[in-house]
Amino acid sequence: MKVGAISLGCDKNRVDTERLLGFVLQAGHRIVNDVDEADAVIVNTCAFLQSAVKESLDTVFEARSHKNVKYLIVAGCLPMRYLSELTAADGLKEADALLDNSCYDRIGEVLTKLEKGEKVVMTNAGGRERVESRVVTTPYHYAYLKVSDGCDNKCTFCAIPGIRGAYASTPIESLVKEADGLVGQGVKELILVAQDVTRYGSDLYGEPKLIDLLRALIALPVEKIRLLYCYPDMCTDELIDFIDSEPKIAKYLDMPMQHASDGVLKRMNRRDNRRSLLDRIAYIRGKKSGIAIRSTFMVGFPQETEEEFEDLLSFLEEARLDNVGFFAYSKEEGTPAARMKGQVPQSVKKQRLKKAEALQSAIAEQKAKEKVGTVLYVTYDGIDYDKQCFYGHTERLCPDVDAKVYFTSDEPIEIGESYPVLVKKTKKLDLYGQTVRSKQ
Repeated sequence: MKVGAISLGCDKNRVDTERLLGFVLQAGHRIVNDVDEADAVIVNTCAFLQSAVKESLDTVFEARSHKNVKYLIVAGCLPMRYLSELTAADGLKEADALLDNSCYDRIGEVLTKLEKGEKVVMTNAGGRERVESRVVTTPYHYAYLKVSDGCDNKCTFCAIPGIRGAYASTPIESLVKEADGLVGQGVKELILVAQDVTRYGSDLYGEPKLIDLLRALIALPVEKIRLLYCYPDMCTDELIDFIDSEPKIAKYLDMPMQHASDGVLKRMNRRDNRRSLLDRIAYIRGKKSGIAIRSTFMVGFPQETEEEFEDLLSFLEEARLDNVGFFAYSKEEGTPAARMKGQVPQSVKKQRLKKAEALQSAIAEQKAKEKVGTVLYVTYDGIDYDKQCFYGHTERLCPDVDAKVYFTSDEPIEIGESYPVLVKKTKKLDLYGQTVRSKQ
């Protein structure tokens, strides 16, 4: 059977899709890139926010409209969160199969049942078996390594624990084996992801073992290892010192802070406050290697006052973070925050979101301009044909997430390799330049 896949949501979901496709191949089926050529289409959905639920449903309806698609499989977070609604009499009739991420190793069985004319609902298989060979969907030179599933942090706004369950780490030896396989396929940069990377191993080994995992991965012939989603309260001095001193670890930390007003952070059930966040930032900034800091912030959390929002703005001005993403609070059923009084009107959320984004954009644009005239080592990721430029990322810019470095070269270059680029100008947050000498 020819099978196509559409992956929605985060990079953790992308890894799930890649493993799912590995099981498709293992079952003897073919993978096609074009949905119009597929007999069966898998939509690996996201349901973290209501906007993601809408996107997932829209994508399912769109996939169903393709004439050649015989079977439509809806996988991932949508059936994990809304199974009873999807299987009701007036539920999601477009889907021929519903399955959660514990059943991906049984995709061959699912496809066989569909060929026999059966409808399939498969959940709670308890497997999470690992496939020998993922189908990597990123450019070949970097890939995501998902170190755990689920979350124990219990932030009051977040539906993830209810969807994905408790924090569940993958053993170090399994991750090293998977990483070794990826490196063998040509991957040069491993991007470690989880809902909370810093708590890796606490469920398996009784205490966090992220540094132990990093030491094991560093022993592989990999060039860079990048960490995403490191909770600030777990970014210990030891971890920051390790990132600072180890050449193979990218000088980059993604720390989702969510807010900076003590009252809002307390209502979110976060373990930080404004002072502790600033102290963490100061410690990181004190390191000689120049670790870049990325974060995300939420506006419009229940009961957020104008004064608390101004606290966030003043924090952004003081912290001057390198890369920041913002989103407006979404009222998610089943979460404690959804039951809180004082829900902020949508119009106020939009206004605050616009104001926060504008402030941070000005900070980031100034930081980008400071790089003009400097030479950065840029990993060549691809070609932008509209701009007639190559583009790539540095170790302080995460691919698929942050700004890009666009550049030209008078010499032949190879994708996945790093080149010295003289930055000549900026456009908003992106940098533009030219290679200045042969690769070293």
